[in-house]
Amino acid sequence: MNVHTIWERTLTLLESCATEATYLTYLKPLYPHSYDNNILSLKTPEDFHKPTIIKRYLFDIKRCFNEVIESNDNDVIIVSPEDFADSGEQSAKHNNYKMTNLRPGYLFDTFVEGSNNLMAASAAKAVADASGTGASVYNPLFLYGGVGLGKTHLMHAIGNQVIEQKPSIKVRYISSETFTNEFTAALREKTMPEFIKKYRDCDLILIDDIQFLEGKERTQEEMFHTFNDLYNNNKQIVIASDQPPARLGGLEERLTSRFAMGLQVDITKPDDATRAAILDKKMQRENIDIPTDVKEFILKNFINNIRDLEGALNKILAYARLSSVPISLELAENALKDQLINHAPPVLTMDYIQTIVANHYNLTTEEINSRKRTQNIVFPRQIAMYLCRKLMDVSQPEVGKFFGGRDHTTVIHSCEKISAELEYDIQLKEAISLLEKIIKGE
Repeated sequence: MNVHTIWERTLTLLESCATEATYLTYLKPLYPHSYDNNILSLKTPEDFHKPTIIKRYLFDIKRCFNEVIESNDNDVIIVSPEDFADSGEQSAKHNNYKMTNLRPGYLFDTFVEGSNNLMAASAAKAVADASGTGASVYNPLFLYGGVGLGKTHLMHAIGNQVIEQKPSIKVRYISSETFTNEFTAALREKTMPEFIKKYRDCDLILIDDIQFLEGKERTQEEMFHTFNDLYNNNKQIVIASDQPPARLGGLEERLTSRFAMGLQVDITKPDDATRAAILDKKMQRENIDIPTDVKEFILKNFINNIRDLEGALNKILAYARLSSVPISLELAENALKDQLINHAPPVLTMDYIQTIVANHYNLTTEEINSRKRTQNIVFPRQIAMYLCRKLMDVSQPEVGKFFGGRDHTTVIHSCEKISAELEYDIQLKEAISLLEKIIKGE
């Protein structure tokens, strides 16, 4: 394995043992700088993150890294841009790249295209081709879809192509969580001019997980001004979210309306052929092969997203190495027994339907049943009510009572609204169809 593959597997382990905020802010932006004499050097794009990473997270990084390479003789050090300020060893391209937060392994060449993401991939390539030419296309480009479907990969691929072709272009990838943390720190430390310059000087900005700005009013205010400044100066903006702009109910309308000005493209769950191609591509990259029955086993049981699919393969490979036995179907079943999808026909209850819908829209059942009226909660709630009425022999008052003690008229309105939108909303049709299949265990 090369160092980038090793680090990708280490990140997978770190993601499972860290909070989401910690992972996105401190761990995910790290990338391997060198690996010599049993010492892995990881670079953080931000100077002020380095002390926190060393103090709080270096132990876990070392533990997970050594688990991946099956050795305890290796060490990990953390470096930052200030460590190379006067070294003169970096090319102009590398000096610029280290400030981008981009992950080098995420390229268009390593992205598997399929019917579920073809339009998104084509739009991303068009944006990458136009960036730095003085003209922006699809501005902003807004990618949306569920967890682990390739949005982040495409964003990094855009940035990596632009930096490769135009090394002087100022590119920056940032998650909304990190943007929030840095904004808060800038307010506290009175360094707002530096913060503003950092993001408004970009020629291409890639903003991931924009939905996490929900409820953060002051951060939304700063994002609004940053967006306007970049857009008015014809700088390219790419945004990713789990929902389209119209359904980001927790964000101010003046923000979501701007997000909707460009091109909105959804990425849906991959079909069987695409998932098989993704698995083949990953095995090819890592120069490994697995028995056909093991491959079919993975494809059958991990259908929701690419991250789960690749995680299943990684776990099987690790299990085989640690057990010192060849990869077989029996080994795969043992390695993944805690993650397997239950294919037994589900017991159809309103609780089960509600849970499936909540998971699909990255919500909790408590949020579905709550009195919150934000669009990102109201719409899934209406879908869940509609499916309960369609798939079960339950009355409107029964549904209303189960969904937080609501009146039966609320259920009637929800079902009528979803039925009406199904007449013309193709994306909603696909979502309802997918949810029904999952609920029925098909």
